[in-house]
Amino acid sequence: MAGPPTFIELSREEQALELRSYLLSIGATLQEKATDNIEEDMKEIISKCDACLKTDLSDADIESFLCSIVSVIIGIGTMDVESNLVTAFSQKLSKYEEERFSNTILKTLWLLHGTVDPKLPARFQLYSDIVDVAKRNKQLLLVYGGIDSLNKSLLSISHSKKQKQSLLRQLHSALIENGHSELAAEVMIELLRNYTADDGKQAKDDAKRCIVSAIADPKTFLFEPLLSLTPVISLQNSPLHELLVIFVSGNLTNYLDFYKGHKDLIKSLALDHQANIHKMKLLTVMSLAEDSSIITFDTIQQQVQITAEQVEPFLLELFGTKFVRGRMDQAAKKVNISSTMYRTFSKQRWQMLRNSFFSWRSCLSVIEEGMKTVVSNSQTAM
Repeated sequence: MAGPPTFIELSREEQALELRSYLLSIGATLQEKATDNIEEDMKEIISKCDACLKTDLSDADIESFLCSIVSVIIGIGTMDVESNLVTAFSQKLSKYEEERFSNTILKTLWLLHGTVDPKLPARFQLYSDIVDVAKRNKQLLLVYGGIDSLNKSLLSISHSKKQKQSLLRQLHSALIENGHSELAAEVMIELLRNYTADDGKQAKDDAKRCIVSAIADPKTFLFEPLLSLTPVISLQNSPLHELLVIFVSGNLTNYLDFYKGHKDLIKSLALDHQANIHKMKLLTVMSLAEDSSIITFDTIQQQVQITAEQVEPFLLELFGTKFVRGRMDQAAKKVNISSTMYRTFSKQRWQMLRNSFFSWRSCLSVIEEGMKTVVSNSQTAM
């Protein structure tokens, strides 16, 4: 059997003929003679391209053949013609789920994505197909570099609002499934920012999904940014919004009181009550750390409803989150707080931060003047 075709200064039609001949040689069922229309010719070749995945060909030969198809597709005709072929190719490959070929398929589609014109309409669907393949392959981070990168490379190009929302929803689900909860939260917030007050039910559904994901995520402790999002605002006066506010600024007692009256809600949202309690314990002590640099063990024991023996292990876990830093004084039964993440950032705290910066700037000015005096004196002495 001949190896995959290698093109050396062949016309596009001759390249297509080589691809057709190769498919026939590995047992694909398609017409032996090409049509006079290169687009129709490539459509048929693409429809049978997965024949190479059903043979004992080496991975290198399979990748070479698929990349040869990519080289023919690029710039084949009008934007519409190229878009149709790109979509047909990506849909054909992305739906092939056998694990052995997932890396080869991902590499081929990613090559195609990086080669086509950024303004090609099909590029959006192509990226969506790539996300599906990368999710199955647990390699999402190879094709997703953060929301800023996605906005620059894809979302900034003219696409419908519905398309963008659909892709962001898909990405959020894929990132959650692959265990990248922090990146998933970033994507969900971007999705909610794309909604306006007129977007109705879908916006509310995504807002609910965002709140539930944030509460359920063991790594998420900062909830305040969600409150300013339009879809979340539309949920005001609902029990779910009330629950969110508790995670924004409430304490363990607030959550337990809420749970007494809303057990069915917590269950319907598939939230783990014990996990919620655990997170609220950590958030409660974070709030205590905001207000005091010294917290007694007794205070912690009372506020988070644990035994005296549980206080030290609890504090070690709290420090492990890196949101609170401090040092335990076992002899004095207290903890000295060195820094903490603020759960909410009020106007008063912004003012304190502003004052700190002005004080820091004044100190630098004094140091600068002092250094000038030292330099001047040393030059005079010389």
